[in-house]
Amino acid sequence: MTQQNSPAQQNNPEQNLEAITLLERFQNPILLVTYDGIKKVEITEIEKYEIHTSTGTFNKIDVLFSLMPESAENLGDALRMNKEVEEQKLRTDKDPQKRPKIIGRRPMSKLAQKNVKVTFRNGHILYGIPIEYTEYNFTMNVNNQMVLAYRHGVYQYEIAKLKKSSAADTQK
Repeated sequence: MTQQNSPAQQNNPEQNLEAITLLERFQNPILLVTYDGIKKVEITEIEKYEIHTSTGTFNKIDVLFSLMPESAENLGDALRMNKEVEEQKLRTDKDPQKRPKIIGRRPMSKLAQKNVKVTFRNGHILYGIPIEYTEYNFTMNVNNQMVLAYRHGVYQYEIAKLKKSSAADTQK
């Protein structure tokens, strides 16, 4: 099956960043970081609310970020875990009206091209530079690796402090 986005995506410029990144910039297989773990998949089609793969369908609401497997090996200290957030077992509400707002003082446009710390709702933390963004997702340069992040999966974002965080609140 060829990789293509659905007609709905072709007409929606907000969804094109996702389709271009997953179907053109990334090469199969792709890692989808979900609330239930990391899934290595081959994407066959992207629809408005779902990602179809050779092994099944994922609701986008359950995907936090994605990257290529070889990129994951190169993230190093740019990927950490916030145990306090992880223990809260946060999930993205399926009803957009019930979703909490992302914690952070600056809109994404003001963070573009700056070093940021992004904490996801499952506790993962990525340090990198946002490159492109839409209302629904954004790409980041993380240790010279591209990551596609879904905004519904973000718990908090902030300008990164360039010192190492303490082991008390963050662990690899």
